[in-house]
Amino acid sequence: MREQGLKRDAHMSVIRRGAVALSATALAGAGIVAATPDATAAPWVGEHYVKTIRCSVADPWPAPRIPVSIDLYSGIKFPSDGLPGPAISLRANDPRSGGQWGNVTEYTISTTVKWKNLRTGRSGKVTVPTRATHYQWEAVVHPGKGPVRLTIKQKVGALAWVPMVNPQYRTCTTTSPSW
Repeated sequence: MREQGLKRDAHMSVIRRGAVALSATALAGAGIVAATPDATAAPWVGEHYVKTIRCSVADPWPAPRIPVSIDLYSGIKFPSDGLPGPAISLRANDPRSGGQWGNVTEYTISTTVKWKNLRTGRSGKVTVPTRATHYQWEAVVHPGKGPVRLTIKQKVGALAWVPMVNPQYRTCTTTSPSW
């Protein structure tokens, strides 16, 4: 009986030593991995913030003007529209809080972005329809490399049983580099 207990204790001791060695190896390996950068990691392919423009529009609901901020990003290699980059992304947002009627009122928005590459002369147009409880939209253009003139036409209406009730319009122009 005593021999079986000694054998079991010796066996458990071997298991404990193995577990301790394995844990130490794993921790050391994790420390080495965390301390040394991986040379095979993909480079950062994010976008580059260019600027923010203000392009407020009248609210189709009985409320003050919508203070629209449009953020421009350039150098996008993998844009949200799925087409190959480079691209420019325009993202509009209303900085106001939802307030009392935040999720009750809805907007229908039609945004057209006309662009012209000032270096190559290429031009194009993108139209983005949006329906949201908070004024926001995103448009992606593919003008190629060079300075680009952007003309943003916003049309916003209230969604009250039908879309585009009491439509309001606003046009803004800006330039942005594309790389």
